[in-house]
Amino acid sequence: MKYFYKDIELDIPDDVYYPREDTEILAKTIEKGDLKNKEVLEIGCGSGLLSIIMAKAGAKVTSVDINPASVKTTKLNAKKNKINISVLISDLFENVKGKYDLIIFNPPYLPVGQDDPEDITYSGGSSGREIIERFIVYLKNYLKKNGRVLLVISSLTGEKETVELFHSVGMKAKSVAREKIPWEELIIIEALSEH
Repeated sequence: MKYFYKDIELDIPDDVYYPREDTEILAKTIEKGDLKNKEVLEIGCGSGLLSIIMAKAGAKVTSVDINPASVKTTKLNAKKNKINISVLISDLFENVKGKYDLIIFNPPYLPVGQDDPEDITYSGGSSGREIIERFIVYLKNYLKKNGRVLLVISSLTGEKETVELFHSVGMKAKSVAREKIPWEELIIIEALSEH
């Protein structure tokens, strides 16, 4: 399936997350910052859209995803758009090395009950924060001094609880963007490292 964002064209197979409103609000937030010569990491790269946007803005990008099909798709889409990105398979930070100026993550954030089918593209467990909690626990090990994080959540995930997770590891966090869609509000949380 084709997807277009400004001058970027992507090919996305059925087994890879197709960019939706959550991807697009994160894209708009990323585009507001200066990424020239920054080292950035995208966790859960999916189709590669956000990584390509950051690389086009002058960032040195590393992209990871737990889904091998997403890794392959990101590599192909980066090549198609004449962009150089380092892409690898990783469950969150499992295979990540180094420290970054910016880490972005559009995680599976929807609360999913026991009777609902599990889908790694959107299921965040019963609270919607299970993967986010795993991400935050190890996050500071991969952030440079004064590094920052952009994380997408839903109003269904719990904004206050998510901000408190960042505070629990000594990071300042606040919402920096919001977009109402029919069944929820999408929220971008920015967290800053002070170590």
